[in-house]
Amino acid sequence: MNKDITNPGNKAISYAATLSSVVSLLPVRKPGTPCIHRTNGIVSITTTPRNGQWAYGKIPRMFLLYVQTLIRENSPMVDAANKTVHLDETFSSFCEHSGIPVNGRKERVTQMLDNLGGTVIQVTNWFEDENGKTVHDAINILIADYTHICFDKHSKEYLKGSYIRFSEPMWNILNENPVPLNRNIAFNLGNSARALDIYQWLARRTYYIRRPVVVPWANLQMQFDSADTPPKKFREHFKKALRLVQDNWPELHVETLPVGLKVYPCRKSLDSGHSKTGVMPMLGSPVHPAVTVGESDGNPF
Repeated sequence: MNKDITNPGNKAISYAATLSSVVSLLPVRKPGTPCIHRTNGIVSITTTPRNGQWAYGKIPRMFLLYVQTLIRENSPMVDAANKTVHLDETFSSFCEHSGIPVNGRKERVTQMLDNLGGTVIQVTNWFEDENGKTVHDAINILIADYTHICFDKHSKEYLKGSYIRFSEPMWNILNENPVPLNRNIAFNLGNSARALDIYQWLARRTYYIRRPVVVPWANLQMQFDSADTPPKKFREHFKKALRLVQDNWPELHVETLPVGLKVYPCRKSLDSGHSKTGVMPMLGSPVHPAVTVGESDGNPF
């Protein structure tokens, strides 16, 4: 049974794709492998870069939140008919509205967004058929059909503006029921890719649980990291990032146990009034009053 997630007090909200709140789609750091694998329940993903050009870290994550929010808020920067999102005219304005640190080099940001556009994500859903046999369906998702990112005013390409035209499968994912996030919290966590992934997951997870649940460390590692990371090192990294989330969302009620992470029902992050900075600027037209997010055990599509 679905729940309605409302916008209390017209708070500044960012939106995350449901899929990225189920499983971490991108690496935190540049991998030394040709692809990465993540799994959460019935959903598995394999992420592969174009020609080894990885999109990783904070920049592509904040960008996807930005795009998702523009779409959800019906921004005039979105050309839905052509599955295209236009970006801010200036680099400083883009960084301000997307939450990407403005001290990031233009070349670095441009490269990361180009790399993101060429990334392919294979999403596999495992389920049992009517005979009890385990089967799966899979879809290969190229993030974008075309990217044109240029913030250099001295370039002729700048006159064309910056935009990204998403592939149809990716556009469908971006237009599924998104997960609303507290924009202050998302922006505050924008310097930690791992903390941002954990926040997106917990923001969704805490919407529907009615009693405490324990998620084993092994499951969390499959969801957020690679199998070749030593479990002790993963737990250290996870706990450090989790503390950042707790600092910005003090109402979050979780407990680290030897066996895993215990997640309790708690005050939702949209209701949190204790994030460290003031309300971030809205990105476009008013936010829709309600969003519906399904149960975690269902198909994220």
